[in-house]
Amino acid sequence: MTIGAVKNELHEYMEHASQSKIMAMYTLLHEESNEQELLYDEATLSMLEKRFENMISGVNKTLTLEQTIDNIRQYRKQYGI
Repeated sequence: MTIGAVKNELHEYMEHASQSKIMAMYTLLHEESNEQELLYDEATLSMLEKRFENMISGVNKTLTLEQTIDNIRQYRKQYGI
C-alpha cells in the first residue's frame, strides 16, 4: 500500500471515528512526535555542545547565512549546476 493510499484511508477513518478514538490517536501520535524530538544520545549531545563552544570561542570558522548562500551560488556557477 502506498503512503498516499494509507493517508487517504486514515483520513476516511478519521471522518467517521468517534471523538474518543480521535483523541486517543492524537495522544498516541503527539507523544511519539515529542519522543522523537529528544532522541539524541550522550555522544551526539557532547559533540554538538563541543561544536557550539568552538563556534562561540572562534576556534572553528563559521559563516553567516549570506556567506553560505554566496558560496553555494559560486559552486553552482563553477560547476554549471
